[in-house]
Formats: sequence, C-alpha cells, structure tokens
Amino acid sequence: MRRSFAAMAMLLAAALVPATAAPVAAARGASAPAGAASAITPGDLADPVREVSQYKVDLWQTEQGLPLNTVQALLQSRDGGLWIGTAGGLARFDGRRFISFDAAQAPDVASQPVFALLEDRQGRLWIGHPGGVAVYAQGRFSAAISKAQAGGRRIWSLAEDKSGAIWAAGDGALVRWKDGAVKTFGAADGLPAARLRTVAFDTAGTLWIATTGAGLFAMTTDGKFHVFDASTGFPHPQVRFVLPDPSGGVWAATAGGGLVRLHAVDRPDMRVYTTADGLPSDHLTALARDLRGDLWIGSWGAGVSRLHDGRFSTISAGPGPAGGLAGSQVWSLMADREGSIWVGTWVDGLNRLRNRAFTAIGTPEGLSHDNVRSVVAARDGAIWAATAGGGINRLRDGRITTLRQADGLPTDEVSTMHEARDGTLWIGTYTAGVARRLPDGRIERFGPDSGLPGVEVRALYEDRDGTVWVGTRSALARFNGRGFEQVRAPGLPDEGVAAILQDRAGTLWFGTTGQGLVRWRDGKARHFSTADGLLSDWVIALKEDARGALWIGTNGEGINRLKDGKIGAVRPADGLWDGLSQVLLEDRAGNFWITCNRGFYRVARDDLDGLIDGRLKQVRSLGFGPGDALRATSFAGNLQAAGAIDAAGRAWLPSSSGLVVVDPARLPGGGEPPAVRIEQIKVDGAPVPLDGRPLDLPPGPVALSVSLAASTLREADRVRFRFWMEGLSRGWTDVGQDRELTFPALSHGEYRLRLAASADGQRWREAQAPLPVTVRPRFHETGWFHLLVGLAAIGGFAGAVMLRMRQLRRRQVEMERLVARRTEELRQANEHLKQLSFLDAVTGLPNRRRFNEAADEEWRRARRAGTSLALVLADVDAFKPYNDQLGHLKGDECLAAVGAVLGASIGRAGDLAARYGGEEFVVLLPGADRDAALRVAEHIRAAIESLAIAHPASPVGPVITVSLGVAACVPDDERGLESLIAEADDALYAAKRDGRNRVR
Repeated sequence: MRRSFAAMAMLLAAALVPATAAPVAAARGASAPAGAASAITPGDLADPVREVSQYKVDLWQTEQGLPLNTVQALLQSRDGGLWIGTAGGLARFDGRRFISFDAAQAPDVASQPVFALLEDRQGRLWIGHPGGVAVYAQGRFSAAISKAQAGGRRIWSLAEDKSGAIWAAGDGALVRWKDGAVKTFGAADGLPAARLRTVAFDTAGTLWIATTGAGLFAMTTDGKFHVFDASTGFPHPQVRFVLPDPSGGVWAATAGGGLVRLHAVDRPDMRVYTTADGLPSDHLTALARDLRGDLWIGSWGAGVSRLHDGRFSTISAGPGPAGGLAGSQVWSLMADREGSIWVGTWVDGLNRLRNRAFTAIGTPEGLSHDNVRSVVAARDGAIWAATAGGGINRLRDGRITTLRQADGLPTDEVSTMHEARDGTLWIGTYTAGVARRLPDGRIERFGPDSGLPGVEVRALYEDRDGTVWVGTRSALARFNGRGFEQVRAPGLPDEGVAAILQDRAGTLWFGTTGQGLVRWRDGKARHFSTADGLLSDWVIALKEDARGALWIGTNGEGINRLKDGKIGAVRPADGLWDGLSQVLLEDRAGNFWITCNRGFYRVARDDLDGLIDGRLKQVRSLGFGPGDALRATSFAGNLQAAGAIDAAGRAWLPSSSGLVVVDPARLPGGGEPPAVRIEQIKVDGAPVPLDGRPLDLPPGPVALSVSLAASTLREADRVRFRFWMEGLSRGWTDVGQDRELTFPALSHGEYRLRLAASADGQRWREAQAPLPVTVRPRFHETGWFHLLVGLAAIGGFAGAVMLRMRQLRRRQVEMERLVARRTEELRQANEHLKQLSFLDAVTGLPNRRRFNEAADEEWRRARRAGTSLALVLADVDAFKPYNDQLGHLKGDECLAAVGAVLGASIGRAGDLAARYGGEEFVVLLPGADRDAALRVAEHIRAAIESLAIAHPASPVGPVITVSLGVAACVPDDERGLESLIAEADDALYAAKRDGRNRVR
C-alpha cells in the first residue's frame, strides 16, 4: 500500500541505493526527480519502533555520581526509580542524581560488588553480592541468605516463583528462600553442576538455570532437572543469561555459541542465531525485552543488538549511525517502562538508549546531507528538503530521492525553495542563483545573465497574480516569464531580503536583514523600523494568522504583531522561550512553532494576543532543546521557508543535523503528570530510613532536608516540583527542577508536607498522602514550663514593685540626679542597638533590613531624578553541600570571605553590599545602568573565584564560586522595586540553569 511520507515517519531503516545520475536532458523528460534513491521502511507515527540511529545514547560515569563504572545489575522498581548494582556498591538513580549507601546504612552491601537485583511482589528489593543475599525493605537493609548458605561464593542471579519463594543462583549453589527458611540444592538433590549464572521462571513455572561450563538446566515443577548441552545439540557450555519468552520457553545467551531459542523442556528443538544471522558477535552476555516485545542482546565486545521482526540491528561504541555507546563490552541490560534500554558496561559506565522525542531524518536515514536549510510540504504529499551541500531531497511513499548538480541543479548548495500553484518547484541557491523544476521534471536555471541581481538567494515567493519574487543578498527581483528584473522603487529594500509574504488584502511585505519591514501597496513602499515599534530591524520571518494579523519574527529580540495599524511586541522577558524567531508555523490548535539556535518552542497565539492586548502578564512557551535528545539545536534561519506544516499537521523543521519532525499531538511530557516520591530524608544531615511512618523529630530547631524524585526517568530533565508545608507556609511553592527541599530550622509543632510534580508546569499530580512531620518541643517550650515562668514572673514582678517603691521613697532626691545620666546612657545604648540591628553578624555586611530601607530610599530618589538604579543578586554555588560536608563553622568562614569581597567591590557613595539571606547577597548600585552593573558583577565573580576556597562537593569546579543575576531600570510610576528584584532573581536563576559560576 502506498502512503505519503508525511503519513509515516518513525523510520525503521534507511539504505542508499546507488544509481547513475541522469543528464539534464534526460531529466527534463522524466516525471520524477533523477538521482540516488533511499528506501525507507514505512511506519506509523504512533509506533515507537525506530531504526537504532534514532536512539539517543546517554552516559553516566563516576564523574556524574555512579559508584563505579562497572555496572553489573539493573532494575527499575515499581516507583520508577532505577537500582544499579556496580562493582563498587549499590546505587539508586532518579534520572538526575545518584544516591549511594554507606556502611552505616547497608553494612552487607556498602562498597561491595552487587551482581543481582530483584523486586518481589511485596516491593522488597533483593540484592545478590559476594557475601550472599540482602533485602532492602521499609528503608532498612537486612541479611536473608548468608555466604555459607550460598556455598561460600558470589550470587549472580535472583528469581521469584509463583509461591513467593526467592531463588538465588551463584558460583557455589542453587538456593531457595521461603518465609525465612533457606534450602540449598546440591548434587544430592539432582543438581547436575554447582557453577550457576542465571535463573528465570518461564510461563509454565519451569526454572531455567544458565551455568558456567555445563550448558543449560531446566528444573520442572516436579523437581527434576533436565540438561541441555552438546549431547542435545546445545551450541555452547557457557551460558551467560536466560530470559523467559511470553509465549513460553526461554532465550539463552551463550559466551561463544550465539543466541538460542528453546520453546519448552519437552520440545527439545531449538533455534540458534549466530553472526551468520546478523548478530555482531556470538559471545553474548545479557538479554532484555522491551515494551514492544523486541529482544535486546548484549555482547562482549560488539555492543547491543535488537531483534525486531526477525532482523538484528546493532549499536556499539565508536562514531557513526550505529555508534555511540561508551563501551562495547556489555555486562547488564534492562528495558524500563518508558521504552528506554539501559546498558551496563564492564568499565565504561551506564548507557541509556532512548527514543528521541522527535523523529530525526538525516544522513543515517538516507538524506544526502545533514545541513538542511529549507523545507516545502508539496501539494502532492511529498516533502522537499533543501541542503547546503547535498542538493535537494524528495521524501514520499517511503523513499528519499535526491536531486543534485549532476541531475541539472546549478549547484548542490541550495538555500531555499518555494512551490508554485502549478506544481513548479522554485529553487534558490547560495552560489548559483535560481532554478525551477517544472511539473514534467525539466530543470531550468537562472543566473545573472537572466537578469538576476545576485546569486545568493534567501527568499522565494509567488504572489496571487502568479509573479515569483526573489530576495537576494544584492536586491529584490521578480520573474517576468522569461527571466528576472530587479524591482526598484523608493523605500523598497536594496539588499538582504529574508522573508516575503502577501496578505489577504493583496499587500506584499518584505522582511530584511537590517532595513526593517517594508510594505508594498499600490506601487508605493512604506518602511517600518524600531522607531515605529519593531523590536529589531532584522526581520527574518513573517506570518499572517487567520484573523488577519501580521506576525514578525526578529533576529533575537522577540516577536512583533502588526494589527489595525498598531505594532505590539512580545519579548523573552514576557515569557518567550527565546528571542530568535527563524520561522513562524501555526498548527491546527492555534499554536506557533518557532525555531532558534538552542532548539525550538511552542507558544499559543492566543497567549501572544492576550499579552499584547493587556489581558495577560506573561505568555507560556514550551521549549525543546538538548534535553529532548535532539541531534542538534541549531536550526536554519535568515531565509524562507525555514520550516513547513504537512497535511497531517506535523511540523518539519530544518536543522544542521537533518530534519526534525514534530507531531504537536505527541510531545514529550504530554501524558499524565509523573508521580512524585520522597527519595531521601536527612535530619541534621543524617539519613533517616524511609519506613512509611510519620516523621518524628527531636526537639529543635531541626534542619530537615527532603530529596524528591518522580516516576519518570526519560523526562527527568523536564519534571518540576512544588511543595506545601502546612503549618509553615500558606500555599504551594514552586521550586522548579530543584529536587531538594531544605527547612533549616523547624521549630516545635505539627506539620504536613504535601508534594506535587509536573512535566510541563501546568498539569500537576499530587502525592497521595502528605508526610506528617512532628518536631517535639524542648522542656522550656512546653505549656507547663510557660505556666511556671508566668507565675514566677508575676511573683517576681510584685516583689520588685514593692522593693522599688521603698527604694524610691528613700532615694527620691538621688534618682532625680541619676535620671539625667541614665537618659543619656539609654540614648547611646539605643543608638548602638540600632547600628547592630542593621548588621549581619557573620559577614559584617548590612543585613536584609538595612538593604530594604536603602533600596526603598534609592528607588524613590531615582524615580524623582529619572536616573538608573541597578541591582546585583549573588548566590554561592552549591553552598549546602559545602556546609553539609565541611560543617557550619567552615560555612560561616566561607560566607564571611564572600562578604568581604562584596564589601570591597563597592566604593561610591550610595552603593550598598548586603547579605540578602542564607548564601545570597545583594549589591545596590544607584546611578548605574545594566552594563556598569554587569562589570561590577563580573568583578565580584572573578574575585570570589580567585579566593580559591576549596569546595570538594561543587558540580562547578574545585573552588567556591558564585552565580550572579543583574537587573537595571529607570524607575517610574508603572513599576515597583519588587519588579527590579524579580528581574535580578530571574537572571540569577538563568545563571544557575546555564551552568553556575557566571553572570546573567
């Protein structure tokens, strides 16, 4: 069945088919483009199966927190977390952070190699290690099978039978644990050999046992053992892994004999797969089955293979489409519940293969070149992709056909395209002018000798009269039927036309790279620039919406709307994900899709209208960048058309690494919000077992730290969190992607910690049950103590009054003399206390109270004078880990050193450096604009880094660093001081998000 390429994507394979390029004369008589063709296996967009080139490979090693780069066991627990057994101990991973366990928490497994992991039906975690088997339940570790019961050797594998019994296989024995009773199987029980490697139960309840040197065993439900070895045709005695098949029987991975499929004990026929069948190696190590039922096979030295529809495809170490793994010696495999494949290697850490959030089509899938510059969704359902270096690609009916210089194009350096209403494809190039491919396949070329004013073409457009307009780097031209003629008129752009559009009224609009926006109506030109309200004179995208408004994309400043003669603006500060707008595509839901140089984003047109019309204060934009597994984040721009919407509503976006296909109905994070869970709790820096009971804390003040995680591993970089500590705060607090909540000094009382998570910041999922927290009062905080103190105070007060009255009668004259002296002393004391109330005890800087007064005073002064006021917010990077590891004394010394640098950085009258709170500082700079404040901030950042205060736990570097946010404005009646502080705070968080130790 033939289908348009726009109805398939999710490519499964791409194989170049060599073909001899036809000469131009032959091409003119053809009904389809000449050139090389790539066959693509059709697939449905809903089908997550991709060619392995579509998988994004992620890597974690010891530098990212993995205990050791040898990963021997992998397990996803029911809460979504990933358990990892390494040669250096056990770890838990939430997609962002690793948590390991020390000897105090896990005495049997801390720093010990972990070879096996199993979660039973009760949610307990079973851990196989050199000393036997341990169990983790209710936040605590305990021993289940001793080393002696395990035959004195390591445990390699664990399995649970239908009765809930746990079976363990190791180098010394087969062991069964049931309700605390341990049974060890040996030769007396019929076990043919004791060096075992893997155990697994099939659907019939048969226990399959992989061995080291004795082939494959099967223990049926009657307790009898059956042996599969050379005598029964089994290909190799070394069996590394066995995996049940849902239809019955098992798959066995051998260390030299390939992959074996056995259907049942009583069906001895087997199917053996080797390198002759497409496996990269016969030395196999691990097996896993993904959500689709595909089989994944780990090998020793050749990476990972997938068996899908009888075909093997492999991804291994090294460059190229089939490369990307950190190492090819695979030890462990696991398929998670989100479709990702986790690969544990011998010495190269942990890899994850995950489907890209968006389909990528580049040279691995058959494109002639990765640098795609322009896309056209043709009327016949085909997709045309222009490349800078590989000519043009036509994608339709599961095939990619290439049109290149050898086929009649003037050059392979193609910049832009446009399809005319009669099906003619107009083609602009970087170096050789214009060509057109006629509906009958003939190609005609137009250069300077045809009247074209320049050979570098940036925009092509056909107006309603059928006239084709061309924007070049040199001038504007139009086609007269035989060639081109330059269009000259006062006000028309004379160079750099990057976008052309004709609105519903018939007016032509030209976006230029430096001369703003030009309107051409009735033979007259009208020029619009920043003086008229444009955000930039560099206009690179134009779009007319269904309501007749003209949207204008700029080169970094934001978006303008021209409606009813008025120009409105939306900037990044208003919520746009980026200021660069290289294309404006509108989907069926009324959303704009916009590309930039760090990815692409979606924003609702109604939100843009609402902000410009004053109904909204912020727009909501959803960005997609490196965290969404894009091959590249740089997209084509400064030309037309830099993107297209196909008949199925998908957006085709050209990037420096091929085409990116976006289905607006299937976006990452678009499903149900993830569940939130507590990953770790620390009280005064010490971990507390997660046993599900209310948290009862000793008398305080108590420092409470709560680490959060979500049920998604694939979308971990997108998850946002919020909390509500009932009894402490009045509502929800959104902490963004911060996964650690810190309550530095909880006073005695009753609290309830409510948690919620979201993948898009709009739809939230709250934890089913809040965490009750009780901080017990100290004796002097109890009601009885307060009552006693009150009674004592009353008695003491009464006695003091009586004594004082007697003294006053005796010393009335003396008191009159003392009053004057004491009054003066009191005045001096009050003055001293006032000074102390404005100082921070740790840093010696002015405190938050003093800053608030000074900032309010300087704001009013700057508003009266019409002068600028600048603010710098600074935050010590990763200060909590520094404080936790080195202690509060060192933390105070660090804050004092940072405060000294800030105090020395200001010298003008009116400048103020203050401690804002915790590890945050603020610098107030009256009369300074943003550039001056940036210089001050950079001086502070460099000076603090040069202190070289060692920071052993910083993710930024080996020393203490700070991130700084800068904001400046001229105060007016329409904004307040809070807006300036908020802008500086946003800039500070941008510096944190961009990697810390920087100024934004």
